[in-house]
Amino acid sequence: MGNYIVDVSGNEADLFCYGTASHYLPNPTGQNVRIFVGSYNFHLTQIENVWRIDKFKFN
Repeated sequence: MGNYIVDVSGNEADLFCYGTASHYLPNPTGQNVRIFVGSYNFHLTQIENVWRIDKFKFN
């Protein structure tokens, strides 16, 4: 993940970034790795000085 863009407004924040994810699952074809490339959108809420992700979307 990288190239973070963060927009904070009070106790909420929206975050955008690009990322890749590699998933390994053995199967009979031998094509055991799948790679996903895209972007992510997160929404965070701050509760008692702790930021928590409450929405997460892979694009």
